Amino acid sequence: MENRSKNSKQSLSTVKIVYLIIFLLLVGMVILYAGGTFVTPKVDKSNVVEKPSTNGNVHNSADMNALNEIKSLESMVNSNPNDLASLLKLSHLLNDSGFYQKAIDSYNRYLEKKSNDVDVIVDMGVCYFQLGNYDTAIKTMEKGIKLNPKHQIAHFNLGIVSSAKGDHDNAIKFWKNAVDINPTSNIGIKAQDLLDNH
Repeated sequence: MENRSKNSKQSLSTVKIVYLIIFLLLVGMVILYAGGTFVTPKVDKSNVVEKPSTNGNVHNSADMNALNEIKSLESMVNSNPNDLASLLKLSHLLNDSGFYQKAIDSYNRYLEKKSNDVDVIVDMGVCYFQLGNYDTAIKTMEKGIKLNPKHQIAHFNLGIVSSAKGDHDNAIKFWKNAVDINPTSNIGIKAQDLLDNH
């Protein structure tokens, strides 16, 4: 009788230990899960800026369709230098594809014929910014503002360049200008958001 009771107690203790181990494993899993151990991190790609390739290849991040269109537009512009619509399209495509210096050269060709196109001047300033030439980017965009003091995107972008350069006072000034021009536009809302977070 006593022997049976002893075996029963040992078997009960073993069962308790097994349950305790399972319980602890479950608690550990819950803690790890709650801590994010099993969650795949999400990358916010909206703030990622692709830089042009510097390894001698044509441009790794530009897609083949864009490259083909660039070649086609270059051919059209070279055969008809007065085709400003194609020249402007080429300039924008070079900019969008990350060929910033080529875009600047192309924008300059366009501005030789239409020197007061503020949108083009500001786009060229963005190219200088992408190349890390902040001072020239600022001078270029300020030229645009002299031509059109109410050019909201120019003010907004000047805020971006000033902030990147570490000139936070000017960044805030330009973003405030962008908000004052039109607080309800998409650019005005973005400028206000930047002001709120600086």
